[in-house]
Amino acid sequence: MLNFTFYDWLIENEQVLGTGPGLWCPLHIILIVALFAWLVCAFFLFRKYKKFALKFTFWLCFVMLFFRIFRMTLLLVSGKQSFVEVLPWHLCHLMAFVFPIFYLFKIKKFFLPVLVVTFFGGILTFLFGDYYYLSTLSFLHYESLLLHFVMPTVVIACVASGYFKVRVKDFWQAYIGIALIALWSSLGNALVEGANFLYLKENGLPFTLFGWHFYFTYFVLILVCSVVAITPFVIYEHIKKKKRTSFDIIMETIRDENFKTS
Repeated sequence: MLNFTFYDWLIENEQVLGTGPGLWCPLHIILIVALFAWLVCAFFLFRKYKKFALKFTFWLCFVMLFFRIFRMTLLLVSGKQSFVEVLPWHLCHLMAFVFPIFYLFKIKKFFLPVLVVTFFGGILTFLFGDYYYLSTLSFLHYESLLLHFVMPTVVIACVASGYFKVRVKDFWQAYIGIALIALWSSLGNALVEGANFLYLKENGLPFTLFGWHFYFTYFVLILVCSVVAITPFVIYEHIKKKKRTSFDIIMETIRDENFKTS
């Protein structure tokens, strides 16, 4: 039995927590299955109970903010990280603040990239996360797992409840959002010695495609995520367009003409 104190567990003292099994261990697989099962159930739940979805998201925003601020305070007070280091440089850390700000203040302009990045940030961390390099999950691990469960959940809630209407023609905004986050993380890498925020200095994935530079792997991963994200909405808009009757088109034309003359 490992001999470590509550404080060791709280601040993730790697020297006493022991070496873990790594990626694709039973715990990793269980968490991936649990996440995707929850997201499927959440979609149907939120689509049926829309008001509940909005209230649930409201409180989850405060959960994200509370635990992230607590985490930052803990790392700063313990001396494990400096003030600059604890700032939200990494993608998921940043979105833990950006999403609540957009949602709580009902900001819908440029909300699409926030949704896309928040959703895939949570998903990808579960797929390729570094929770399993220690034999015992620390408080910081549990806090991170909670965050990465919440991130895709709030996005599902916003879409399934109808709070935000995703339009295919606006998906270009997601690439601008990714570029802005990359610039922000680059600033963090320049300010924090040895930092690798957003894995811009070294590959953060357990693989590279075709042995090419890891930036090529990131590019392909972004393209795949983009296709996965946009395909359901392309299909939905296509079906919706086919279902439009001649009466609908005439009524829309009349409304447009009335709007122009008013």
